[in-house]
Amino acid sequence: MKTVFSILLLIFVVTPLTVGQNDDARLNRVNEDNQRTGKWEIFYDTGELKETGTYVNGQRNGLWKTYYKSGTLKHEITYNNGIAKGPARFYYRDGSLWEEGYWNENHWQGEYSLYHANGKKFYEWHYNDSGRREGEQKYYHANGKLKYTGTWEDGNIAGELRIYNEKGQLTEKRKYAEGSFKESNKITTRPQNAQENPDKKIPPFYGTGNYTLQSLDGRVIKEGYFRDGILQDGKHFIYNEKDSLIEVRTVENGEYTAQ
Repeated sequence: MKTVFSILLLIFVVTPLTVGQNDDARLNRVNEDNQRTGKWEIFYDTGELKETGTYVNGQRNGLWKTYYKSGTLKHEITYNNGIAKGPARFYYRDGSLWEEGYWNENHWQGEYSLYHANGKKFYEWHYNDSGRREGEQKYYHANGKLKYTGTWEDGNIAGELRIYNEKGQLTEKRKYAEGSFKESNKITTRPQNAQENPDKKIPPFYGTGNYTLQSLDGRVIKEGYFRDGILQDGKHFIYNEKDSLIEVRTVENGEYTAQ
């Protein structure tokens, strides 16, 4: 989101401002040095209110609000002597919150949140003083359930990234080092008892490569080479209702071999 914000700030600098007619003598004033001062209202060429905020000696200061032509609030940015520095919020066209955080001149700093269009949180990130992601970072599904969570160090993912489905179930653990992907461990679930969806199958993996699939309690379910989520060469471990291993089936070229 840094790029989007930076482009918006550039537009503020290079786009000519339209000052509408206003009968309030307290608005749109200039000082003896012909510098803008006090409360200002700026309008689109078509007459709709575009921005409101305060100038001090020709520099933007405090909270500035920008509106869509419909009149809905577009964003709120805090300025300090003409520099965007402070709390900032951006909104969807329907007025619901899109993103918020603390903007420090040219990057986000501290806590940052991005929201789905339905109002539920999408990202929950933390930036260090240099504008790089640091510490625990969270992503959420549109239904509010956690989607990803992991730790970042100086802008790079480090250690383990945990992935959840829309029901909140852990489905995968990915390991990273210095921002680079190392390995993945897929996790599959099964019904708690025979009466609960006994025929339901949850595909544990849809990719291609060598993987070890494990249940939530750590039991190996399948291991070997997969193509599009289907075991091509490897082993399938079969357990009884007491979770005791009772059989190991061998898969070659996508088919079980005769025992």
